[in-house]
Amino acid sequence: MSNVAPIPSSASHGFFQAKPKLENQFHEDSSYSRTLDFFLPTAIRQSTAGPLAQFGAKVLSPQFLLWLQNAEQQPPTLVLRNSFGSPRNELVTSEGWRCSQDFALREGLVASGYENAHGVHTRLVQFAKIHLFCGSSSSVTCPAAMQDGAAKLIRAQLRDPSLVLDGKTRAVLESAYKRLTSRDPSQAWTSGQWMTERPGGSDVSATETRAKLLSEAEIQRGSQAVATDGSPLGPWSVDGFKWFSSATDANMSVFLAKTAASDRVSLFFAPVRRNTDCDASLTEFNGVFPQRLKNKLGTKALPTAELELKGMRAYLLGKEGSGTKEISPVLNVTRVHNAIGSVGGLGRGLAISRAFARVRRALGSRLLTDVPAHVRGMAHQHVEYRGHNMMAFFVAYLLGITEQDEPSTKSLPLVASPSWTSHLLRLLTPVAKAMTALAAVDGLRFCMESLGGLGFLENEDVELNVAKVFRDANVLPIWEGTTDVMAADTVRVLKGRGAKEVLEALNGWTNSIIANEAASAGLDLKALSTEVKLVGEWIREKDVPELLYRGRELLERLNWIVTTSLLAADAARDGDAVAMEVARRWLARRDKSLAESLAVQPWEERARWDREIVCGEGAKVETRSSKM
Repeated sequence: MSNVAPIPSSASHGFFQAKPKLENQFHEDSSYSRTLDFFLPTAIRQSTAGPLAQFGAKVLSPQFLLWLQNAEQQPPTLVLRNSFGSPRNELVTSEGWRCSQDFALREGLVASGYENAHGVHTRLVQFAKIHLFCGSSSSVTCPAAMQDGAAKLIRAQLRDPSLVLDGKTRAVLESAYKRLTSRDPSQAWTSGQWMTERPGGSDVSATETRAKLLSEAEIQRGSQAVATDGSPLGPWSVDGFKWFSSATDANMSVFLAKTAASDRVSLFFAPVRRNTDCDASLTEFNGVFPQRLKNKLGTKALPTAELELKGMRAYLLGKEGSGTKEISPVLNVTRVHNAIGSVGGLGRGLAISRAFARVRRALGSRLLTDVPAHVRGMAHQHVEYRGHNMMAFFVAYLLGITEQDEPSTKSLPLVASPSWTSHLLRLLTPVAKAMTALAAVDGLRFCMESLGGLGFLENEDVELNVAKVFRDANVLPIWEGTTDVMAADTVRVLKGRGAKEVLEALNGWTNSIIANEAASAGLDLKALSTEVKLVGEWIREKDVPELLYRGRELLERLNWIVTTSLLAADAARDGDAVAMEVARRWLARRDKSLAESLAVQPWEERARWDREIVCGEGAKVETRSSKM
């Protein structure tokens, strides 16, 4: 025994944990890579690999992390009056926020979705990039999602032969669309989506905002200012109060209001800012008066405000009283963004958890990657992540198919009948939005726990700040409709007009996947076929009030059917052992016989598969007794 007394630890002496290194997720995240391999043709996968890898490195670069840190440390502020008490009405955002937003525009996170560089796979490539961006984005993905939704909406308006647009309105919409799909930060527009009001929340029928069509004389007597793109302001004057308005610094917004002609809401578009009457080089809010910024749990860098609209000049989109129908393209796109944002955030959290496990030692100096109990918890979340990745990207794939100018009349990979596509997209968009969001919140809570006390800290090393990612993720089950709202939308699809065709599409698609893509997986898929049949009967037998009551169960069952089908098809394509194990674990959730078989599996074998799922290595599992 040494006679030398051990030196006590101090602020500068003793053990210091080696800093985990967060790798480029394009290379390190096997679930992400596997998902892209599954959905993208080989030629597109190869041609996009280089740009995506470079992008994955950029969002973890020192410069980008400085922007992320600055955006988090300097949240937006609202300056309502100047030093002398006169109204100032100025929103101030951080340099990090503005630089991150310009970066997203230059990289085409929205624009690439409209360039159609990859045909039906264009949306998949776009969302593959957004997935990598989510963990570093400072929440600029929020205005980007609404920018994407607004672009899709305005494109649909311009292409709709049933809408008679006068020359001025068409020119205004064409200018807005060009800016919404631009990669030039000096020209591009982001968008807000202001619907939430004090009475109704998601119930837009209670909207209190009112729009009045101005006469030519009133327009001439009013402000002669123009929008920041030089377009004339709209002929409608809007007054009201929007209670929860994200992306307050957006260049334009779409929102709902009621008119004198209808008790139902109508959809409007307006630039957020306009040039001032006195100096065309200066801008001011277009009848928008921010009242206060929201103090939120997460998305701190994102300006979210209560807004009073007073004389906001706007354009009507579509027909009066049809606002709920007209805005559906925006909601569908933003919900796909929400799903990708969920798996993107969870992917970043799991990457941090893996990086920590590779350097942290415990229980007799073993790395956490060698502690079976720790890896077991990680494996459960990785199985969840793989499944939800598949669901999110499948919905993105369906979106891309439906957006082609000339819809395919031939079968496509994973969609044997083109007639199924639009029905599946309608059904699965709210399912994917709801289930991926819940998985992200639960999974990121685990990721925090997996880092111990470090996970609970607001780390200065922002790339490892999983607590921030968790805080931000909590908006995902709420924004664009809570889980119950998504369930209600799903019930509406399954019990409303076209319900028969939707169920037929789900049955046809699932049976096709089982018979074709998943046939060689070597899995017994009887439980999957049975569940498809039972869910169809269940939906037909239950009335709407009961289905609404059981809405979450409905979402879970539909999600399991589609996700398990996709995972089985993925395992079948190359016989990958880990993919097969992941599919088996999802299948066991509703296959009692398989679940019982896995329950009696020797723990050492189960632990080996856990390690394979998390680390992708053929390493042995240590089975020595714990010292605890």
